[in-house]
Amino acid sequence: MYCYSAYQLCLHSEIPLSGLPSANGEPDVIVRLKDSKEHPAPDLSNPAQDIRGRLAGIGKCRISDGKFITITPFEGVTHEMIDPNVLGGCMSVILRQRGFLVLHASSVAVQGNVVAFLGHSGWGKSTLAAALHTHGHSVITDDVLAISLEDIENPIVVPSFPQCKLTPQAASALGKDPASLEFLYAHSSKRAYHFQTGFQQEQLPLQSIYLLSKGDSHSIIPLGFMDAFAYLVSHTRAMDVLRDNQSLKVHFQQCTQLLKQVSYYRFTRKPGLEELPDLVRMVEEHVQEPSI
Repeated sequence: MYCYSAYQLCLHSEIPLSGLPSANGEPDVIVRLKDSKEHPAPDLSNPAQDIRGRLAGIGKCRISDGKFITITPFEGVTHEMIDPNVLGGCMSVILRQRGFLVLHASSVAVQGNVVAFLGHSGWGKSTLAAALHTHGHSVITDDVLAISLEDIENPIVVPSFPQCKLTPQAASALGKDPASLEFLYAHSSKRAYHFQTGFQQEQLPLQSIYLLSKGDSHSIIPLGFMDAFAYLVSHTRAMDVLRDNQSLKVHFQQCTQLLKQVSYYRFTRKPGLEELPDLVRMVEEHVQEPSI
């Protein structure tokens, strides 16, 4: 078994998982491969804690009890092909089974608090987080943002692992040589930017969420509660599989609780990597502005 750390959990895995720091300890999460001829494990009584489905082009999977990820790969599927599915969709389900609100977002520590960037794939979440990293701010998550709401008045972001996903063009714009970065996975155009420093390893409170948008000029404007709620729901991870009534009820409660405690903005940016220095400056200045 390989042993790693991510989201302050100890992961034991039968396959190598790229980008995760090594760890020791009893497993909080176990990743295993299963032969299609093995007998299936018995069902759990709680459907939200026993998710079964398919990973497109990879195989069947079962994610259960906030601890077990079991994958039955199709013939010819390699460990490298399985890896990003474990760290993305599968871990999103695990984290939600453990009670976290999990958003499709990247986040950075700025002045002791966390600012998060919410948006669909390709909207620049990772690039903006990496740009802030190059300006001395610590990345706390990339793409999968886990928020603890155990204390409903103090939402806390749990650090993931020290990596950002970048296109070759974004890497070049940030002063990185794309040829020196490994591919995120086979047949992917994106690169994995692993960093040795500038990773926030401790939990921090969430201060602001920025919904990324594109436009003709740069602006940051507050969003009303209903708009913010709708965007939070639509950018929550694993919504397609955790659809039972209890999961939906808990999820809506979490979104409502979160919006009562954090500031929520629409961050409109002109497209173009040459705009990154201005965007970094805007975020730094906006975080310093007093809340009204």
